Amino acid sequence: METVTGSAMNEAFGRLMRAGLLISSRKSLEETLESILEMALDVTGARYGIFRLVDKEGKKLVTKAVAGENLGVPRAEELPIDEHSITGWTAIHRTPLLIDDVKKAPWVDIYYPLYQDLEMRSELTVPLIDASGRLEGVLNLESPNVAAFTEQDKNLLQVLSTQAVIAIQEARLLDALQEITYALLKSPPQEVFRRLIAIAGDLLWAEDSAIWTLRGDTLVPQASTFRLGRSEELPVEGSFVGSCITSKNLVISEDIGSDDRFFLPELALERGWAQAMASPLVLNDGSVVGAMSVFGSAESFLARSDWARKVLSMLSHYAALAIDAERTREKLRVAQEQKSLAETFAAVGDIAANLLHRLNNKIGLVPVRIEGIRDKCGDVLSSHPYLESNLDEIERSSAEAMEIVRENLSLLRPVTLAPVDVRDAVTDAIEKLGRPSSVEFEIELEDLPPVIANRQVLAFIFLNLFSNALEAMDGAGKVEIQGRQTPEGWVEISVRDSGPGIPIELQRRIFEPEFSGKRRGKNLGFGLWWVRTMMSRIGGSVRVESDGRHGATFVLLLPTEVEP
Repeated sequence: METVTGSAMNEAFGRLMRAGLLISSRKSLEETLESILEMALDVTGARYGIFRLVDKEGKKLVTKAVAGENLGVPRAEELPIDEHSITGWTAIHRTPLLIDDVKKAPWVDIYYPLYQDLEMRSELTVPLIDASGRLEGVLNLESPNVAAFTEQDKNLLQVLSTQAVIAIQEARLLDALQEITYALLKSPPQEVFRRLIAIAGDLLWAEDSAIWTLRGDTLVPQASTFRLGRSEELPVEGSFVGSCITSKNLVISEDIGSDDRFFLPELALERGWAQAMASPLVLNDGSVVGAMSVFGSAESFLARSDWARKVLSMLSHYAALAIDAERTREKLRVAQEQKSLAETFAAVGDIAANLLHRLNNKIGLVPVRIEGIRDKCGDVLSSHPYLESNLDEIERSSAEAMEIVRENLSLLRPVTLAPVDVRDAVTDAIEKLGRPSSVEFEIELEDLPPVIANRQVLAFIFLNLFSNALEAMDGAGKVEIQGRQTPEGWVEISVRDSGPGIPIELQRRIFEPEFSGKRRGKNLGFGLWWVRTMMSRIGGSVRVESDGRHGATFVLLLPTEVEP
């Protein structure tokens, strides 16, 4: 065996240090793997090398990079992690192998040549294991010479493998973050969420993952790698995922079977979960808007991996950025819409005022004409009750028509904003609706501050929402009106009906002008366009939430009175 001098050792370790710097400077995973192989060949003097990484299922070693002279086509692109190959043996036992001659027992029976046309004699394999003990892959070097590798080569390759694991993980993370950064610029939050939970599985080898958003004291699932329904909404108080919300810190459960905070035991049993982590979604202002959770089997490394904690914290930050970006886009859209509406309604308001004046000149003459008929033809009218009743009806109808025109055209004029009690506007709307006995109104609007709005406009908005709910429920059901003040100081009003819900594919279109979405023969239509338009005019916004089966909830966000 060749003796390695002190100067040779120093030179070898110096090359390893340079190798680490070069590896860390690579941008992509492919470049990183190629760099690792080149450095391994350089450090050990090997002729050929191959890099195989463990697949997502943890059952195969997949070829990711090859290097060496006179490269051909690898014989085996994938190898099972078992003892039927030298590489598989290394992965199973997580032990380096230094084989002087692969044509001797016991290795000759399990040796797979790297290339068909090249005869190799000696082989050096090293498992790639991260700090938590998780196997990432196997680095395999070969030489056509017998006893080409030394114990020193094995030791040096083990040092290089440690650098390689870190570089591989960082390259994967960098690739993932670049992908998510691009998605943030152009995709809605739901698409970003779907990519994040997929990436979490790839980077952490987690069996499942999910993203939840905060609604009051409840966590609502927004994206997951497993099926979640309405029954899987979680309370913040007392639940495992909720505990990261209350603490504003990443939380870990090493045994969810004995963790009283875990509220989904049947799902855990079905999916084979044993460990879990959850990280809060925190915006730049410090407010918490949700959580990201990952779940793993008993064999996973979630609970003891610092890398997993780091990655989950980063991914949850990007989930929070997706929510923040959508809010910013929505604010910009609302601001642009408000500006456009202000200009449009300013012009329409002038037309409406002129129209109202001209209508008043015409319809306003009806009572005068009727009074003249009564004065001139009193005897005739007294002997013909039919004529008298028709005159009364004409007079009443003309007055009502004028009042309707005046009331509706007034909505086109500039809106004067002032503090408004939401309950008053709700009461006005219910009174105009006629308080149908077949509909139960459940109102929870206590302890809300006044909102900056217009009482007539706000009542008009609620009237449209209530009318829409009645149509959805076929005239009978329950309407819940609930309110709360958000941490940002807005008032959020939810109007929830017990109807069949709004199909998800229609929810982005229902606020469009004259949209006809048929639901049990009813028209969703024009009233909802008015709701969005008038909410925009008073500085608020509206959105719809529905799973398409269990009713619909319209959520109004209204500005509150600003203290002087």
